[in-house]
Amino acid sequence: MKIKGLSIENYLLVISYLLIFFFFIFQGAIYSPDTYSYINANIYRSPGYPIFTKFLQFVSGVYFDFVIVAIQLLISLIGIHVFFKIASKIFQLKWIEKLFLFVILIFPFFKPLLIANNISSEGLSYPLYLLFLSSVLYFFSQNTSRAFYFILTNLTILILTRGQFIILPLLILTSYILIFKKQIICKLHVKRIILLCLLPLAVLIMDKTYHLLKDGVFVSTPFTYLCVSGSAFYVSKSEDINFINSKDDKQIFEDCYTFINDNNWLLSSKKRNSYKDYYQHFHNNLGNICNYTLHDRGTKFYVDKGYSIVEARIAIENTCKDIAPILIKNNFKEWIRLYYSNLIHSFKSPFILFFIMITLIFSGFKIITTSDFRYSYLFLFSSLILSNAVIVVFASHSIMRYLFYNFALFYLIFLILIRLTKHEKQT
Repeated sequence: MKIKGLSIENYLLVISYLLIFFFFIFQGAIYSPDTYSYINANIYRSPGYPIFTKFLQFVSGVYFDFVIVAIQLLISLIGIHVFFKIASKIFQLKWIEKLFLFVILIFPFFKPLLIANNISSEGLSYPLYLLFLSSVLYFFSQNTSRAFYFILTNLTILILTRGQFIILPLLILTSYILIFKKQIICKLHVKRIILLCLLPLAVLIMDKTYHLLKDGVFVSTPFTYLCVSGSAFYVSKSEDINFINSKDDKQIFEDCYTFINDNNWLLSSKKRNSYKDYYQHFHNNLGNICNYTLHDRGTKFYVDKGYSIVEARIAIENTCKDIAPILIKNNFKEWIRLYYSNLIHSFKSPFILFFIMITLIFSGFKIITTSDFRYSYLFLFSSLILSNAVIVVFASHSIMRYLFYNFALFYLIFLILIRLTKHEKQT
């Protein structure tokens, strides 16, 4: 029976949402390896998701597993719906184009990601990212202050949930300046530019304040340099110890290097046929290098010296901050080749990587020379895709869990380019 007042499209959407909700709500919560670090609000987790889980634990009690899956499903469906509607309207999508977009948007609910059922930050960061994209699309099409402040609010919560999005204010700022270049010295635009510039600093202060209140130390979430050290250690050599000054850093490097070497987790552990094979070896063993060696053994080193667990987590982060640049500098040729292979792997093909890069450059040039807003969206989407990949492969390996956020943007870029091509042929 058709619901009164709903269009056929909205009726089908409601049915789809209900089917998705009731299917996944009975799949149960998934406790992955990262789950307990969020539930326990470990110091190396950004504040967004631990606060979210602690609140739900408080209000739901023994029904926590059911409630968190239900809430993550609801928030994700809201994010999908808002983005689907705004993108469909702005890009005037046909029904078949809408269908493909919808399928791409709901893909993260299913294997291998299962974002709504997995008790991990993606259950919150994915809908937040879609709401961020929605507010950006709406703002660039309508230019309202309400939409701009929604961008700021969404960005703040999103970055506090997943630090990989810290670059987003800069990307929005760049797009903003290019789009409104003719009126950029206007008081309103200057005010907005200042707010975008201050946002990363504000988020950093919020992050440090959270750790001050919870852990008693005014520090940013300590995990960044430890992650970066994974690739640095992978390409390291035993003689790199001669360039490390601190006694503690030397001991940690020697212990971790020996452990990694004994387990054949180094670049030099075995001669391989191609650098693709070297990357695959790194890809398969990064967790062993970062989590089970640098993080665990490094933390234990400082705990054994009398540090508290919080102090030890911060200390190993600072050690990695000291060591990683040395290892990268000493082994830069091997490191940059690994980085490039990692970047290629994130796009699955060098063709797709170069396609996105060319699209970014081309659309950036067209924004300056034309007033067609479609080029603004091309520039924004390609910059979001490329920047996320660049940051992810710098700090980790290129797995779908960190890269799935922009799948819909690949599709929209494809549609925009097709329409621009048709337009050029008609003129």
